[in-house]
Amino acid sequence: MIDVSPDEFPGRGDLPDALAFVKPNRARAYIALERADGPVTATELKDALGCSNATAYRCLNDLQEIDLVCESIRLGGEYSPKTAYTTVADAPSWDRARADGPTPAESDR
Repeated sequence: MIDVSPDEFPGRGDLPDALAFVKPNRARAYIALERADGPVTATELKDALGCSNATAYRCLNDLQEIDLVCESIRLGGEYSPKTAYTTVADAPSWDRARADGPTPAESDR
């Protein structure tokens, strides 16, 4: 379970401003994704937060709607693709382009 102390984030721009307007479990989900070594599946997020699958997916969907989280593809155990999630800041440029829509150069094609 992710425990977050207010002392860890003293309000100096360590977290995106948009987190000020979300429920606390959405902020905890964002912090879990931010602290992860790579993209995280919804099941891994559920385990980290100690919540249900439905709550993990709601958190992810809400964070995607305010452009803080994007989907990424991660290869599973037998090289099967799995949908994983990462913060937009940590996403590789090709994932950001897919999540945000085409880049200006791509839209001219």
